[in-house]
Amino acid sequence: MKITTGLVLILLLAACPTVFAQKGRVVHGQVSGGDTRQPLERVAVLEKGTRNHVFTSASGDYSITLTGENATLVFAYVGYATQQLPVGEQTTLNVTMQSSLKDLNEVVVTAFGVKKERRSLGYAIQQVDNKDLNVNHQPNVVNALQGKVAGVQISSAGGGPGQGSRIIIRGINSIADRNNQPLFIVDGVEIDNTTDTTTGSATRGLSNRAVDINPDDIESVSVLRGGAATALYGIRAANGAILITTKSAKEGKLQVSYNGMYGFENVNKIPEVQMKFTQGYLGVYDSTSFWPTWGPTVEAARQQDPTHPAKLYNNYKQAFKTGMQTRHTINLGGGTERARLMGSLSYFDQNGVIPFSDFTSYNGRLNAQFKLSDKISAGAALNYINSGGTRANADRYGEQIIYWSPRWDMKDYLKPDGTQQTYSSGTNNPIYTLYSNRYKDNVNRTIASAFITYTPLKWLSFNYRFGNDFYTTGITHRAPGPLGLVGEAPNLNDNRYGFINEYNGRNRIITSTFMTNITHTFKEKFSVDLKLGHDLRDQRIRRNSAEGDTLVVPDLFLLGNAKRVIGKSYIYDYRNYGYFADLTLGFNNYLFLELTGRNDLTSTLSKNNRSYFYPSASLSYIFSDMFKLPVWWSSGKLKVSYAKIGKDGDAYAITNGYQTGTVIGSTVPFYQSRVLGNPNLRPEFTQTAEIGAELRFLDNRLGLEAAVYQQKSKDLLVPVNVSTTTGFDRAYVNAGEISNKGLELTLSAMPVRTKDFSWDFRINFSTNKNRVVRVNEALGGEIIISSQSGYLNSTVTSKLVPGKAYGALYGRTYKRYYSNKPDDPTVLEKDLPLLIGANGFPVLDDASNQRYLGSALPEWIGSTLHSFRYKDLSLSILLDVRQGQYKYNQLANFQSAFGESKMTENRDQTIVFKGVLADGTANTKAVYLGQATGPDGVDYGAGFYRNVYRGSSENFIENASWVRLRTVSLAYTLPGSWLSTTKTIRSATVSFTGNNLWLSTKYTGFDPETSSTGAGSNASDSFSGFTYPATRSFLFSLNLQF
Repeated sequence: MKITTGLVLILLLAACPTVFAQKGRVVHGQVSGGDTRQPLERVAVLEKGTRNHVFTSASGDYSITLTGENATLVFAYVGYATQQLPVGEQTTLNVTMQSSLKDLNEVVVTAFGVKKERRSLGYAIQQVDNKDLNVNHQPNVVNALQGKVAGVQISSAGGGPGQGSRIIIRGINSIADRNNQPLFIVDGVEIDNTTDTTTGSATRGLSNRAVDINPDDIESVSVLRGGAATALYGIRAANGAILITTKSAKEGKLQVSYNGMYGFENVNKIPEVQMKFTQGYLGVYDSTSFWPTWGPTVEAARQQDPTHPAKLYNNYKQAFKTGMQTRHTINLGGGTERARLMGSLSYFDQNGVIPFSDFTSYNGRLNAQFKLSDKISAGAALNYINSGGTRANADRYGEQIIYWSPRWDMKDYLKPDGTQQTYSSGTNNPIYTLYSNRYKDNVNRTIASAFITYTPLKWLSFNYRFGNDFYTTGITHRAPGPLGLVGEAPNLNDNRYGFINEYNGRNRIITSTFMTNITHTFKEKFSVDLKLGHDLRDQRIRRNSAEGDTLVVPDLFLLGNAKRVIGKSYIYDYRNYGYFADLTLGFNNYLFLELTGRNDLTSTLSKNNRSYFYPSASLSYIFSDMFKLPVWWSSGKLKVSYAKIGKDGDAYAITNGYQTGTVIGSTVPFYQSRVLGNPNLRPEFTQTAEIGAELRFLDNRLGLEAAVYQQKSKDLLVPVNVSTTTGFDRAYVNAGEISNKGLELTLSAMPVRTKDFSWDFRINFSTNKNRVVRVNEALGGEIIISSQSGYLNSTVTSKLVPGKAYGALYGRTYKRYYSNKPDDPTVLEKDLPLLIGANGFPVLDDASNQRYLGSALPEWIGSTLHSFRYKDLSLSILLDVRQGQYKYNQLANFQSAFGESKMTENRDQTIVFKGVLADGTANTKAVYLGQATGPDGVDYGAGFYRNVYRGSSENFIENASWVRLRTVSLAYTLPGSWLSTTKTIRSATVSFTGNNLWLSTKYTGFDPETSSTGAGSNASDSFSGFTYPATRSFLFSLNLQF
């Protein structure tokens, strides 16, 4: 199949008419830089459509003998915009290269794939080209955008193979189980970017479906951040939009390129652990104890047990291995003015740092564009992807690592008979659990699109575009039952008595868009651009699953081998239809007013509420074209916009539905859904306002773009509990309001530009202040989003509370001493002294007194990307920052409970806690931190860390701010003289890339960028849990152009 596809692709490309070489004349000239006015050396001068090329000399001179008629020369040089100039009858052609720093005439991709000059846009848009996007060679386009766009926050679910990421633009504007992620568009067609969590797979680190887009195929990515930029897409883009433009073929002979990458990875940060105390409890050594490290010191244990290792194993170093990844991509393209074809084949394979985890992807793409006549053009694209792998349950794995005693080597997980190797029947080996309990997924996906454009008049055109994104998902989750062998220690907690679960899903999204475009210029000063259209989106999801429990034959994974089988089905149908208009009025090419309007009809709301309209207006004013500026000020633009955007409800939230239940004999019963339908639901609406400026200085070598915005989201859809006497337990209501205010800055500069050396950099900075404005009083004035457990009632809860940021963290704290002021049960006043009990230990507050502990949303994020070039050597450095964010470290809570935390290493000490007694006098009582009887003869029982410390949530709310060296990439382009003898290779570049090389953070767990909420979650980034750890990677790559 794959070989046949490749052969067909090559034959199609070879069949395209090409320009036959003919001997021609000599053209010569000089190339100089527009910013330095100096000659440029080693500028590539290429005869378009051929391999005929030369390079300029040290004086900027070139001379090239043309091989064809009607030739066009292409001039390309790092740091300067590529130019294509027809030769005509000239024999001398001098060229001035312009700086590639983006200017106001840059063409960017906007809504529905429409290309516009940046000068006409009254809203913020940032475009990332292929070079910057792929500087870190990320397999997922979402991860590739990290640190490259202002106002965009990306959280990884972890460093697992093919694992997904979550992307939020300009803050959260809906509640937890509502979508807060942007719309993804590829070449004008919507694609699905969801993460399937239907089978509880959020903890398994599945992929968000944008992982199916091969980054090597991408030409550029445009990020639409504000409401005015996305209003034409309607409810689909209420959270922003990511517009991906893939590579297309250029006119000329067949062009072939190869990209190869190979690398390895390891965990970039592991928690510190104590290495002093070994297995047992109350200080007593027991090599079979459930308690991993509450025993005596290693030295004391070795006196009792000579087989005890001289040093404890570090479980986190034992648990993770070196991962590997590789990618190979071949691109082919070529054609004529009438027909162009491009195709690519790609293979990606990754083995994770967690044992028995992997991901593989096969990707084939074909893109064709035709000029059928002077008035009609058409095109089609087809992308097929097969991907999947073995997913590790990182959450469960991380928990079991806590339970495993470092006295034993967990890598010794398997007995010769194939059963689990463990030191106690009550403790399961974490690696054995991964080995025996397998979760595999496989996705087959086809993304197809076609368009046709008819231009009967210069000022009138009609365009129709059709897209179909269809994929199937197959998941198998299985584990063997006990074999019944002598001495066997079966893992009944995870594997039970053996099971086989199978899941199959089908997801299809069809989009259809028709647009009429009218453009006209009056008296060379006034311009009109009008777009009218309609847009259809139809989605269908079908899911079926079967869960087989208790296997008759322990390791035969067939549903027919299970004693009990439960079947479930899920049906989802959704349709949205919209009409839209976009009018842009221009005056003298420096003043532009854009007005848009869209009316949507949705299938998820009742007849009276399903139709709604939202407008937008934006103004762009290029004042530098109207007023004379100082010579050092290149250009200036002011912009302002307003928009109202909407978001509809979930399917079937307005009706009372049914769901399948447990199999009774051969009958599958249906039960009424527990969700009470609410036919009065209204759409959510967000009003956005934005002002900004784009300034360019020093011949466009210095640029500053700034935007200030405000968003207010009303009528938020909220799931609420209802009385069970109604026969239901939950319903959706419009009951909330959230605001976001922010600032975005992008500074671009070219400080140095000479013929041999250049230095460019870009700085992105953004801050977003999120606030819950209102929660319906009928809901008690607050909403619980999610929670994560902790020992001794130290569970932390993420809430929506008026006046606080989305997902504010609440939990149990130590009591403070109050002299005169009243005790506000919702405020933690850390400046007040701890209240110390008569026993000398801090006093835990009542578990019911939940206090505010911090915000999981960062105060600001920033990044800087620096690019250096010396002749043929280039270096890119990306530094990334996130500040003012707090997280609940559940791992630290569990570590303290089981004696593995580095902090518990002082358990053999006696201290005096700083604080005051109930009467306000200073505490002076010394207490022992360890277990059992202390040096003072007092029995301290389970000790401070188990009796007190683990019960206070505030001990585990940590500053999750960080600064990281995201990427360092060093590339070398081989001199043309080295390749001149090959006759086939036009250019070759070798590179080395390191990702996540350095991290600075106060957070004590794994890398705080990872989140246990998973890529498919819309909750705030509040918890780290036992997530799949982030990785540090070292990649070697090769690029060849033929």
